[in-house]
Order: sequence, then C-alpha cells, then structure tokens
Amino acid sequence: MAQYYDTLLWEYIANPGVRWLSLDKISERVFEYGMISYDEITDKKKLNFVDVDLDKAAIYSWEDVYMTAQLYKKQTSSSTPLLIREGSILKTMELPLIEVIAEIELNWVKVNRDKLKEIGTKLENEIRVLEKQVHDLAGEPFNIKSPKQVGEILFEKLWLPKWKKTKTGYSVSAEVLDELSKQYDIASKITLYRHYSKLLSTYIEGILELLDENDFVHTSYNQAVTTTGRLSSTAPNLQNIPTGSGVAGEIREAFISRFENGSIIALDYSQVEVRILALMSGDENLLNIFKAWEDMHAKTAEFIGTTDRKIAKAVNFWVIYGISPFGLSKNINISMADAKKYIDGFNASYCKVPVFFENIIAAAGEKWYVETIYWRKRYLPAIRDRNAIIRKAAEREAMNMPIQWTSADIIKLAMIEVAEFIKTHKLQSKMVMQVHDELVFDVFPWEEDIIKTEVKKIMENIFSDKTIPLKVDIWEGINWREAK
Repeated sequence: MAQYYDTLLWEYIANPGVRWLSLDKISERVFEYGMISYDEITDKKKLNFVDVDLDKAAIYSWEDVYMTAQLYKKQTSSSTPLLIREGSILKTMELPLIEVIAEIELNWVKVNRDKLKEIGTKLENEIRVLEKQVHDLAGEPFNIKSPKQVGEILFEKLWLPKWKKTKTGYSVSAEVLDELSKQYDIASKITLYRHYSKLLSTYIEGILELLDENDFVHTSYNQAVTTTGRLSSTAPNLQNIPTGSGVAGEIREAFISRFENGSIIALDYSQVEVRILALMSGDENLLNIFKAWEDMHAKTAEFIGTTDRKIAKAVNFWVIYGISPFGLSKNINISMADAKKYIDGFNASYCKVPVFFENIIAAAGEKWYVETIYWRKRYLPAIRDRNAIIRKAAEREAMNMPIQWTSADIIKLAMIEVAEFIKTHKLQSKMVMQVHDELVFDVFPWEEDIIKTEVKKIMENIFSDKTIPLKVDIWEGINWREAK
C-alpha cells in the first residue's frame, strides 16, 4: 500500500468535535491566517509569500499549497502536543483507508435505470392521488409544498390545534404534523405527500441525473465530516437509501450486480454498539447474553417486562444515547410512565451500565475528554458549562462517543483487511458500498462462498479483544433489497 499523509485527517483525529473542517478554518485557528477567496485576489502582492510572477488562478492554488505545507510541518513537528496513540490511528487506520475508499468509489454501483423510472412513475401517481385527497379534505386546492399555505389551511380554515409559530407563520414542521396526524387525516396525508415527494426528487430524479452512460452511479465518501467517526456519502448519499416495505423500500431493488448471473451480498455487524457497551461496562448479564449467542432484544424484553421485541430493541438502542423517558416516549410512541419503567428496567437488569455511564461523565468532567477503545479522544469543554442544557448535551455526547466511535473504527479496520483480501486473492467481486455497520459487495458468479465465508471471518475477527464475540449477518440477492 502506498504511503500517504493527510493534514485534514490529522485535524479530524485531533479535533473530532469540529464540524466541516476546511483549510481556511484550520489556517485561521492554527496560524491566525485568513485565506482569501479567488475573487479577492487583485495582484500577487496580496500574498506576501508569493515572490514570482503568477496569474490569479496560480496565486489561488499557491496559497492552498503553501498553507498545507505549513500545516504539515506543524503537525509533524516534535513540539506538537499530539499523542503518539493519535498518530498511530492516522497511520494504521485513517491513511490506509484512503486507498480503500478510493477503490470503492472507482468500483461504482450498478443501477437498473428502467426500474428506477418505474418506481418514479409509481411515486408520481401516489403523489397525485394524495394531492387530490388533501385538497378534498381542505375543501379547496392549495400548494401543499408551501409551508405558509399549509399553515393557513390547517390552522385558519380548519382550526386544527396550533403547536408552534415561527416568524413567518404557523409551524408545519415534521414534528408538528406527526402530532396532528394522531387525530387528523389531512395531516397524515400531507406528511405522506412530503415523504413521497422527497423520495421522488432525491432518490429517483436525483440518482437518474447522476447515472453515467453505462448506468453506474459514482458516490463520494467523506472521511472527515461526521462527529460520529463514520464515513458519509454524497452525490448521491447511498447511506440514506430507504429500507422497509412499500414503494420506498423498492428503491433498493434498482441496485443490481454488474455481472451476468452475479449477486449482491451484504454483511452487517449485528448489535455491534450494544456489544461494545457490554465490553466497556463489564456488565455480566450483557456479556453472558452475547457469549451464549442469545437474542439480545428478546432477553431485554423479558427483563423489562414487555412482550414486544421492537420496544426492547428501541430501548437497547436509545439507552446508549442517554435518552430520557420523555425522549423515549416520543421516539417509540409510548406513555412517559412506560418509557420510565422500561429504562429503569434496563438499568436494573444491566446494573453496571448506568455506573459505567456515570463514571464516564465524571471522568470527562475531570479530564475534559472521553476516549474510545482505540484511544481516540473527544474533547468536551461544555461538560462543565454552567448552563444545564448545554452541560447535559455534553454529558450525552460523553456517554455515546466511546461506543459509537469504537463501532465506526471496527468497520474501518474491517474494510482495510477485506480490501487487502480481495486484492491478494485477485477476486473479480467488488466492495461497492459502506453503509453504517454494513459492507455491500457486487459478487462475481462462483465467488459467493468465498465472499460470505472469508469476509465474514475477517469482520468477526477484526476486534482484538475476544471477551465479546462480534457477529456478522449475511444477506444475498439479485438486488440490494433482496440482500437486506
């Protein structure tokens, strides 16, 4: 693997809480130097380090090169207070991942153009039906895409309960419509109209516009954007392609294999964040569930006193985020009393988990940072803020960061090893997508077994601590929907 260095990734490791890192912002913070825009360049004298005759475009580029070089010198200086551990993350994880991500992007993703158009036509028909239904319920036609007109119809003509008001009129946000949908059909149909309209514009028309002449889509993965440690995908965002039933779920049917008689195989880490929580908290009940390969959600349902596995699954997920009874009740539409009962039941059943979170918050208050299993740090200056709302938000970040970032790092390490395996064995199959805890492959016929067996083995054994087993689920089909 080639040798790289990336000043942006160094900054991302050192300052993972900073959103939208850019050379301009980094230069201003590190060097107190304000980089100028292209339009601001009038002559070369504006940049005191340029002493040769350059045109406007060259001066603009020169400044980027110069500041990147200065940043590199500072980052690699022995006086820079960056822990060796952080440097090793850059060397062993983030830099090797550059080549892997580039390869995934160049592998592209094959799309069935006709299938996308077919789904688009279906959505257009559904949108027209919903529009007529909304107009009939309102008693007159209006622009459903206009928040102002929607607010006037709902709150001035139909006299629905008013929830919030903004500077420009009544709020018709998703939150407001969700509340109104519990009692009023027109609100639920407007919500569905918005949902289908977004699906059509973003995932049908948007992707169709981006397809090349061979019906491949070329996404870009961003390595230094999220505050969760995960990769993000843009143009198009393949990580947000809907799942589930109905017309939304059909969109994944359009993602197919490029190979004749090929298949799509997805390998997905199962309950990885709860497994990491079990390891880091040392809770015996959690550890024993995973060691015995039991159903985590079913066991939690039993512990908290519900027969609904979906509720237990939501509790297992949201507790990691430090959710309150109020928040849980809103997220899964249950009463506050039940939400409190379930959270209390979780904490009582896995009694070392609340102690673990309390210790994390206390340590963050002393050290100003939290740390992952791979020694990434997240600095949280707001952890001692006098404002209770700001402080509580920092505490929730402190609770979640060690688990979420460790989970993100596990799949990054897996991607590096899987890419090396494919290259070493000269497979024709291609890794084409990374979606949260899932790796998606476009698989050449007769290579299905090796992808399913060997990639699963790599992913499950990537984590050096064997206290807790990692589990990978495998899904296969002729398209992405069948594979998940």
